[in-house]
Amino acid sequence: MVVLSSPVPTELASDIDGRPLSALQIRVFLLCAAVVLLDGYDLQAMALAVPTLAEQWHLSPAAFSVTLSASLLGLGLGSAFIAPLGDRLGRRPLLLGGLAIILLTSLGATTASAPWQLALWRLLVGLGLGVCQSNASALTAEYAPRARRATIMTLMGVCVSLGAVLAGATAPQVLAAAGWRGLFLVGAALPLLVLIAAALGMPESPAIGVKRSDGATLMALLRPPYRERTLRLWFVYGLSAMLLYFLISWLPVFLTGAGWSRAQAPHGIALLQFGGILGALVQSWLVDRRRAITALVGGYSITLVTALLFAVPGTASAWPVLLVLMGSGVAGVTMSIIALGAIFYPPPIRVTGFGWAGAVSRLGAVLGPLAGGWIIAAGVAPPLILGLIAVPSLICILGTLAMRRSVAEAQKS
Repeated sequence: MVVLSSPVPTELASDIDGRPLSALQIRVFLLCAAVVLLDGYDLQAMALAVPTLAEQWHLSPAAFSVTLSASLLGLGLGSAFIAPLGDRLGRRPLLLGGLAIILLTSLGATTASAPWQLALWRLLVGLGLGVCQSNASALTAEYAPRARRATIMTLMGVCVSLGAVLAGATAPQVLAAAGWRGLFLVGAALPLLVLIAAALGMPESPAIGVKRSDGATLMALLRPPYRERTLRLWFVYGLSAMLLYFLISWLPVFLTGAGWSRAQAPHGIALLQFGGILGALVQSWLVDRRRAITALVGGYSITLVTALLFAVPGTASAWPVLLVLMGSGVAGVTMSIIALGAIFYPPPIRVTGFGWAGAVSRLGAVLGPLAGGWIIAAGVAPPLILGLIAVPSLICILGTLAMRRSVAEAQKS
């Protein structure tokens, strides 16, 4: 079935392929980046709210474990089951709808008086984030020049880290002025601003200017010629996310166990993320030059080598450098690998492809912290724990090499 869409700006044909980037393209990229930034702010803000909530509600911080993971679950569900409607109804309406959900449910979170209520609101916030992320990724891919698509998509992905930085930088002032509810009020004000800007300035994707698909479902991703590339992308992307969130969740614990002070340990996360941004930019540059496999294998190889170096006695003084290198590998790959979705899937099923890949990555994000907890409970020493990262890194290398044919076929089509 073919459904005519709303008019698309006439200048898009030259804007998409021409250089330099047009004002229209820049506007779309900035709006999509702002949407992605909301994810980083939201996830970090919840973690920052827990100590205050635990004190005011007279509960242990452990009582908020479900609340902390609720938005990740919601994000996965939104990515898989709601975001793909963007392939049928258009990217723009789904993006605006997702922003409205984030706005309203963030306001709702301020009314919570118990952890289960807050968890429910956080689940709904995650649904909105999942809808927004996949459709913003598709819009970015479809407005980006092919030769710079991976780099532009990676720059958009980096905004997740920038959103977390924004939350961390402003949280002390917000908590002092308005308590934990203030964090969620800011979390509602930001999507309100982005919603207004997107409603006024976000055009529909040119890729669906002529027709929209009514067959963009999970089964479309699991039928030839997409089945092989889909399953392999899910495997590698999910394992990458598991590794990254394993590190993000437990790295301060590992570092304090290895002798770092409590004040120094959080700096480890900053070093890891800094390396991730640098690595993602280099890897996306290679992807844009049709060297996707080289970029990903290189990132995982750096992760593997640095993991082994963590386990070598006498390397403690080099750990700050190793953290940057490990971040350039595992965090860099996790930021840049999503660009494969733009290569693997054509516009009629692109949001569906992004959505289900995002859902699988969120499953990995949930499993990573759980795996870390099991390993810590087993009494494994921190240097050895970091050294064990070499095993899944090697598996990711093998999984990436298995995607060579899929990447080559997709780039030819």
